[in-house]
Parts: sequence; structure tokens; C-alpha cells
Amino acid sequence: MRRDPAGGRIPRRCSAGDGRGRVGTVSTSTGATVEAGSVRPDQQGVAAAGRGGAPSARSLALVHLSLLFVALSWGSNFVSIKYLLRSMGSADVLLLRLIAASLCFAGFLLVSRRGFPRVAPADRRRVLLMAVLGVTINTTSVAFGARLIPAAVGTLIASGNPIFTVVVSRVFAGEPLTRRKLSGIALAVVGFAIVLLYGGPQAHFSTRNALGILITLGGPIAWAFYTVLSKPLLTRYDPTRFAGLITLLGTIPLLPLLLFNHRLPAEVAAFGPSQWLATTTMVLFALVLGYTLWYRGLRVLTPTQIAVYVYLVPVFGALGAWLVLGERITVYLLAGGLTILLGVIVTNSGRRGPVDQVPGRLAAAGHPAGRDR
Repeated sequence: MRRDPAGGRIPRRCSAGDGRGRVGTVSTSTGATVEAGSVRPDQQGVAAAGRGGAPSARSLALVHLSLLFVALSWGSNFVSIKYLLRSMGSADVLLLRLIAASLCFAGFLLVSRRGFPRVAPADRRRVLLMAVLGVTINTTSVAFGARLIPAAVGTLIASGNPIFTVVVSRVFAGEPLTRRKLSGIALAVVGFAIVLLYGGPQAHFSTRNALGILITLGGPIAWAFYTVLSKPLLTRYDPTRFAGLITLLGTIPLLPLLLFNHRLPAEVAAFGPSQWLATTTMVLFALVLGYTLWYRGLRVLTPTQIAVYVYLVPVFGALGAWLVLGERITVYLLAGGLTILLGVIVTNSGRRGPVDQVPGRLAAAGHPAGRDR
């Protein structure tokens, strides 16, 4: 028997289950047919999506809660990086984050005996591009930009990701822009503007840190392309294994920095409790869990819907900066955060079609078309 890229067996002839407990077959969203008995627990959602089924209300609620945790982690990530930059260089923080995350993924997959996924030849170029965009460029922009600008400004810049994702999704994936989506995004933009203009004494654009803003801006732009590129692959690969592979591949281009830096081991050995907490936040929560949960969210939501959660990052970032770095919080920050949350709710409400369907150009390339109303 042949093998599906996700690991399931593909019989030569397709047959349905007989309803008496015998092994039948189900269709995946890639057009392949997989034996129902061979679908692993982590692929059951893929099989259901391939049949055109919609997720349950409970499953959707868990997805949205996990994305809320991702926004919290990413907001805290800026604060953690800014805190570590007080005693380390940007390249040190970057290497520490990516090497530690790669080791976490490798260790987990080794212990669970799952290993990294075997990527189909047709997907390899896309996967390499995703690794460069989502890991190499994105994390480098954050690490080097954070040294030049306040943490609050960094989290606000990250909030531009949904706007870039909308444009990329429309141009490259043909994702429809419904009135509900546009209304939700508009509300989130209003909330973003409130936080940007009135959320704190440093939350405004300044020509003095224009270079830091431009460097940091590379992160959300790269992440927008990364989000859209990853959508068609997530029905074929397990999110945890795929996130580990992407992180490892994205770390490799930055390893030559170790040749010019011999202080990192000594710096890590001298860490205190607060520095270890910051490291755990930026590695385990923001990268390992953040990337994995982001992939799982993309399995059941469109790129535009999931990207709106990035608007919550500056709210959590400002709260973290207040608690850790002593930045002042204002009533406008709270008002802006509530407006952003309302935009998230509006964008992610309404009737939806099959969860893994991608319209437009990606559908023409072999992926089923979908609807979002």
C-alpha cells in the first residue's frame, strides 16, 4: 500500500465503512483516501475536515481559548526579551531562544517516539520558505528591534499582522473579505489606535526609534506570509511535529552566529530566577506552545480569523510591561483592549463552511474551496 504524507495508509480502492465496526475509509482534505482504522488520534480532526464536517462548538471554544493563551504568551514575549536584553546582546537572546526551543521540540519528539514529520517532496520548498519567514526573519526582527524600542511599542507593531494577513490572504489565497470580517478588523484597528495613542507615555511613533520600528516591522510582515503559506499543509501534518521541524529548520541559518559569540554559555550559567522565568516565557510559552497552538488554530480557522488575535498582543504586552518593567497602565489601555476583544469576537462569529477549506488560488492548486460568511 502507498503512504499518505501524514502517515496514514492509502488503499488501492476506496470503500466506506459498513457500520458494523469494520475498517472503512475516509477522505482527507488533500484528496487522498485513508483507512479509518489507520487514522491516528492526532489525525482524527484531519479526517473529519476531509469529510467536510464542521467542528463542534466545544472544539471551537477550546481553539479560541488556546489562541487567547498564544496572544498572552506573545505579549509576554516582548517583555521577556526586553528584560533579558538588559544583561545580554540581541544575538545572545536570539540564539538562546531558538536553540532552547529546538532542543525542547527534539526532546519531546524523542521521548514520545514520534520524530519529525517526513515532508512530501512537493511540500519541501514551501516548508523551507515557511521556516525562513516564520522563524529566521520573525525572531531576528523581534530580538534586534526590541533593543531599539520600548516593549509597548514592539507589541503594538506586532498588531499590524492581521492587516498584512488580510492582504496576503486576499492576493495569494483568494480568501473572501466578508462584511463581518471587515467590521471586526475595523473594530480591532480602532482599539489598536486607542492603545497606540493613549495607552501609555511611550506608546507613540517617534522618529528617534524609526530604525527599531522598521526592523521590528519585518516580524509581522514575515508572519503574515508564513500564516497563509502554512494553512494548506496543516491538514497533512501533525501540528506539534510540524512546529518542531519548522523551528529546527529556521534555527539552522542563524547557527553561524555562534562562531562570533563565545559568551552565551557563561551568561546562561549566571542566570538568576527572574532570568530563567523570562527564558521559559520566550522559549516554552511563546515559541514551543505558541507555534503549536497557532498551527492547531489554523486547522479550523481561516488565516484572517486567527490573525485578529494578534491585536490582543499589545494589551498583554502593556500589562506585562507594567508588572515587570514598571511602565504605567491607563484607562485608555483597558478601553482599547476591550475594543480589540470585541473585534476578535465579531471577526470569528457567524456561519462557516468546512473548516479546512481554502478558496481561490490555493483551491486551484488542488485544495478544496471554502466559504466564510
